[in-house]
Amino acid sequence: MKYRLLTVAMAGVLTAGGCATTSAPEAARATLAAVDRPAESGELMERLLKTDQPGCSAAVGIEGVVAWSGARGVADTTTGRPLTTTSVFDIASVSKQFTATAVLLLAGAGDLDLTDPVAKHVPGLPGWAGTVTIDHLIHHTSGITDYTHLLTAAGHTLTDPATQRQALEAIAKSPPPTSGTFAYSNSNYVLLAEVVAAVSGQSLPQFLAAKVFGPLRLAMTLVPAARGPETALPYAKSPDGTWQLAGSAWTQIGDGSVQTTPGELVRWADNYRTGAVGGETLLKAQLDRAVPTGQPAGPRYAAGIAVNSDGTLSHEGGWAGYATLFGVTADRRTAIAVSCNAAETDITAIATGLQRIWTR
Repeated sequence: MKYRLLTVAMAGVLTAGGCATTSAPEAARATLAAVDRPAESGELMERLLKTDQPGCSAAVGIEGVVAWSGARGVADTTTGRPLTTTSVFDIASVSKQFTATAVLLLAGAGDLDLTDPVAKHVPGLPGWAGTVTIDHLIHHTSGITDYTHLLTAAGHTLTDPATQRQALEAIAKSPPPTSGTFAYSNSNYVLLAEVVAAVSGQSLPQFLAAKVFGPLRLAMTLVPAARGPETALPYAKSPDGTWQLAGSAWTQIGDGSVQTTPGELVRWADNYRTGAVGGETLLKAQLDRAVPTGQPAGPRYAAGIAVNSDGTLSHEGGWAGYATLFGVTADRRTAIAVSCNAAETDITAIATGLQRIWTR
């Protein structure tokens, strides 16, 4: 399934770091003085991952400073190129928070209203687009069928090129939605990418580069199916136990495809504390009107991010061999991110292990 919703909660408060009253570097030093958290983190990675197979890169951030990062495994099984903390991953659905942020920045500037019907900004859709709002899209309450299911049902495989336009055409032909309750659908965020382009006059990748990634000096790009010298190639395990190159030729934007590292993700996470981009207006809007996801005592879905019952934030994504898990503590001072280049990897074990080490 494309882009799973994370339901693993992260603990809320640092108990050893004194981070509530110290600067980021001082907080990190104080935390490290209490226990050797980096050593424990490295041991965790060694215990759970092998050096000669696809693996994971991980990072922990404290108030926007990378307090620890590590990687184990191979980025390319053919050449033996190892994974490093600079290896780049497609973070799949963890990208959704950036799409939502772009929309909320436009709303904060008065360029759109969250109550606007989708039809106001995206032409060529059926009549239901006059009643489904931007807010429905953000919170997955539109009821629109997931385009990944629509394309797959039409015979497309991941190795067949499929464009943003094809996804939009499939959405336009889908059954009329019934909005109101949470139903996770990648179609919502593909449509939000179109809203950003229509309102801003820039594509979503251009808008994010100018308004989010650039101002925060984040090494992030939104480029579907990207492959570069630092890319961790994605893999899937075949029935005979060998690793086969995975990946996708699909090029949709909005629902995923941000390319980055766990270290950059935990740096981004500090914006949920500081509002360096967007200020208090964005911070409030990101968590406003979070909707129940239907799980007893489970998370509520906000603007591309889950709000867990303990106040932590989280999301995960999985796509074509990649998996990423991202979480921020309730006090917004600590963030954990893990990215793996094989979906079979037990990413939850790594993330929860790091959570125990860094939030106890």
